[in-house]
Amino acid sequence: MKKKLPELNSSISYISRNVKALRAKRNYTQAQLAKLAGLPRTTLTNIESGEGNPSLSNIIKLANSLNVSIDLLVSAPRPSTVLIKEDDLPKEIKGPAFITKILPDTIKDLDIDRVSLKRNETFKGTPHLNGTREYMTVISGEVIVRFNGEKYHLKKNDLLAFPGDVHHSYQNPLSVDSTYMSIIVAG
Repeated sequence: MKKKLPELNSSISYISRNVKALRAKRNYTQAQLAKLAGLPRTTLTNIESGEGNPSLSNIIKLANSLNVSIDLLVSAPRPSTVLIKEDDLPKEIKGPAFITKILPDTIKDLDIDRVSLKRNETFKGTPHLNGTREYMTVISGEVIVRFNGEKYHLKKNDLLAFPGDVHHSYQNPLSVDSTYMSIIVAG
């Protein structure tokens, strides 16, 4: 089932509230944020009041200036505390890997996954954007990580930091499932 998109007026209202709240959290005046974003102050005033219909270009400038994702600006404001039960976390299966998204919200330049890798299986990772770093730690079992002709054998609680923008793979050498945490930070 397709997710219904919010009405235009709701989206403008969300942008208005989110920009205003983020600006206040960062202790920026309207003039300071407008200058950072390269926008006329009047444009920012219209966006924050909900009277303006900001262009995609202006939304991108504001998101970059506030160091947030575009999603954060255009989405309904989030509650400060959220409990998400394990069964409700986003999940996907990629070959022998069962991936659980630990961050249910989109956070600019950050992704955290818990990956369960079937016994005696190999999962080929996809190179991320240039400059991306990956940090992974084994929660249970063992994982062999390969990239650039190198091989690293990690056991429980070992941590490996490596360039995430290259071809890499994860191998479970055991006859039981292994689980690891992957933290991807875009550069």
